Amino acid sequence: MSTQPTTSQPTLPARPRRGLGRDSMVRIATAVIIIGLWEFFGRQANPLLVAVPTDVLVATWDLAKTGELFAATGQSMLAFGVGFAVAAAIGMLIGVLMGVNRTVEVALDPYINALYSMPLIALVPILMLWVGIGFTAKVIIIALFAVFPVIINTLAGVRNVEKNYLDIGKAFGAGAWMSFCRIVLPSATPYIASGMRLAVSRGIIAMIVAEFLTSIAGLGGLIINYTNQFETAKAFVPVFVLAIIGNVLTAIVRVVEDRLGAWR
Repeated sequence: MSTQPTTSQPTLPARPRRGLGRDSMVRIATAVIIIGLWEFFGRQANPLLVAVPTDVLVATWDLAKTGELFAATGQSMLAFGVGFAVAAAIGMLIGVLMGVNRTVEVALDPYINALYSMPLIALVPILMLWVGIGFTAKVIIIALFAVFPVIINTLAGVRNVEKNYLDIGKAFGAGAWMSFCRIVLPSATPYIASGMRLAVSRGIIAMIVAEFLTSIAGLGGLIINYTNQFETAKAFVPVFVLAIIGNVLTAIVRVVEDRLGAWR
């Protein structure tokens, strides 16, 4: 009775895993040091100008207990969500059109570059004259700030498709539409996700600018109102809420971006 020879499969080296526990400890230690220094030196300053972390924590509880913090957060996130969705849809559409059609790119490229490089806050007073100071104005301002990273990254993604993939698609009889759906769009998706991540931060900035200058509502309204009343601790609360929201949204988009990049 003969036995078949066995061949051993080569073992691939394990991917080095980042020390998540160590990273978490470093972040926690850094936060503790910063908060401790803030608490110590903040008590040496004028309480009307600087609030210490313990006062901010008490103010957070007070605003949460009355429901004011949740209502303001809901108002801000509703405007941000609508504005960001509009920016994502318009940005991807324009970016794809510019990437697949040379005429569209030549026609729109100077204006995209000009608007992206200029301080868009200068347009806010004009938008207020056109659309008022309500919810619509906030959505337009957020979309205007957030749309350009999506356009530019989508255009870069469509442009950087491997020509070999397109040639293989043509060899197998793929038409223009199938090549776009099966090759161009999947290849550009990581670029689009990267543009979305950049758009999140610009959208949050635009949301606060809009609330400062238009309706004085939401989290930006809380900052303005409590700063005017010299209640510094309560004014710091929405600032930290915005920081948390920004980190959470950026982390979500980054996870999607990493998964799409790995798939590519």
